[in-house]
Amino acid sequence: MTSISITQALAEIKLLRRRIETCLSDASFTTLKTKKSLLDAERFATQARASHQSYTDLLSRYNRLKSAIVISNATTRVTVAGKEYTVAEAVERKRSIEFDKQLLEVMKSQHVSVQREYTDHTATEQLRVERLISNELGKDSKTSVDTVKALSETFLAENKAEILDPLKLADRIRTMTTEIEDFETTVDWVLSETNGRTLITI
Repeated sequence: MTSISITQALAEIKLLRRRIETCLSDASFTTLKTKKSLLDAERFATQARASHQSYTDLLSRYNRLKSAIVISNATTRVTVAGKEYTVAEAVERKRSIEFDKQLLEVMKSQHVSVQREYTDHTATEQLRVERLISNELGKDSKTSVDTVKALSETFLAENKAEILDPLKLADRIRTMTTEIEDFETTVDWVLSETNGRTLITI
């Protein structure tokens, strides 16, 4: 039984993966031997058993390391951007944060689009009311200021638009942007530091 850091274990796992792949590509477990073949059956059998044993040993070590890392990641706690996670949760959050980034882009796009629509609509209706008032004044030069004001207010009230924003997108976009940036800025070095000082026993 030896103790090594998670960082060392992760490096060894990469090495083991390469060795397992090499072992499998180089191994020969069965072959055809003809009467005229110079192949030594005993030597081939020894090599086949050695290749299989090598694979079994490598995979056993690989599985023990992976299992120890999984257990450690499920129990070791870290703080990233002010929130506490297990290492496993932080690693998964690194993946799932992509969904939040996609959501953020959808929110930004819709927010800008609706704001633009609202501005365009308001400008269009203002031009329409100005034309309406101009026509009214053209009909009767005695039209009073109060009449013009009432006409304008009535028209705009009947043709007004409002932005429906139950999630308060501007605030939510700011909050999500900060949360994502804070997490992504700190998660890698927090995990790296934790992996360097967390020991597992193999």
